Amino acid sequence: MKKTELIVGLSIALLLRLGFTIHAYHKDVQPTPTGLYEYEPIARGLLASGVYSDPPGGVPTARREPGYILFVALIYKLFTTHRMYVFLAQVLLSTITAAILFDLTKRLFSPLAARFAFWACVFYPYFIYYAGYFFREDFLAFLLVLLLYVLVRWTGVAATFGAGFLAGWLCLANGAWAPGCFWMGLALAVNSKPKRAAAFLLPVILMIGAWAYRNWTVFHEIIPFSSNVGGEIYIGMTIPYELLGSDEQTRRLNADPVFQEIIKLKDEVALHKAYMAAAKDYFLAHPVTFVATAAEHGVKLWRLFPHNRAYTHSYAVVFLTALASDGWLIPLGLFGLWVKRRDAWVRWFFVPLILSVTASFSISQAPIRYRVPLMIIVLMLAGAGFEDLWRRRRNSA
Repeated sequence: MKKTELIVGLSIALLLRLGFTIHAYHKDVQPTPTGLYEYEPIARGLLASGVYSDPPGGVPTARREPGYILFVALIYKLFTTHRMYVFLAQVLLSTITAAILFDLTKRLFSPLAARFAFWACVFYPYFIYYAGYFFREDFLAFLLVLLLYVLVRWTGVAATFGAGFLAGWLCLANGAWAPGCFWMGLALAVNSKPKRAAAFLLPVILMIGAWAYRNWTVFHEIIPFSSNVGGEIYIGMTIPYELLGSDEQTRRLNADPVFQEIIKLKDEVALHKAYMAAAKDYFLAHPVTFVATAAEHGVKLWRLFPHNRAYTHSYAVVFLTALASDGWLIPLGLFGLWVKRRDAWVRWFFVPLILSVTASFSISQAPIRYRVPLMIIVLMLAGAGFEDLWRRRRNSA
């Protein structure tokens, strides 16, 4: 791909993301309400009190992992506490993601596959959409593509340590990525030098350990990522997948005596312990149902279109957008996975990463939004699938 085409593509990516972000800002409708479980209030609390906390009052919290919140707080610190600055930073990161993805796919597969992945990333609607809201998905996608690029581009210990830092940040932005990041360290030990694996895993362990130690000193409880995990598991297991996020979920939880007893608790650590205990009790009482539900969640995380829920946009638009993007990119990515099944990066890194992150999400509430960062890998594989189909067509002509 010529430099001119790359510049044009990046300009389009920037304009699409910026245009939607401005539209969403003026519409002034956030898909999720601000509150105790969201990111932005904790970032404000950190800046206001110097404590990772829910404002007002500076009461310490571990409701959310710190990776994305520290990013929001940094933007606020550098500029001002206005959400548009965060969204503009996400627009820029999402645009840069497309450029990195192009070079990464070119190095791993081919120029044609890279060209396909690049343009798919430019127009991918969910990268455009999440840039304009307080969601982690574009930030996670940026960390993932940069992490993979550093590992592929440079093989030195220093670069691998840098990749490990990005992996640690990825884990602290969403703890569900931790198993996949530890697996990457193992994959490096098998496919490269043990010294490189150690350089990768050291910052991951130190960063997760630092956050867990902070939580232990503050709460005297082991919380490696988020104190909200137990609630996510319990609700995800007791509410049918298609009802998650609906009014029917609220009705069922209101009729659940276990849930009603738990929500009477006001202390965050007490809530965490109660939810974890309830999730454990549910697993011990219904182990087969638990595993079957997790398997269902894992499969449905990759469904081609979302359920009809209380969206801020028309469901028809949501459905058609999904069908026009994931509806063919995911099947094409699956075909590309078959084409590249013997590739070491695919076998040792991409497939285990997709499976481990999917498994992590499968035991909790898992809307398909959670898979968006993994689409970085899917787009690369789709590019490989497209190239194979293109060559077959030319050979048969």
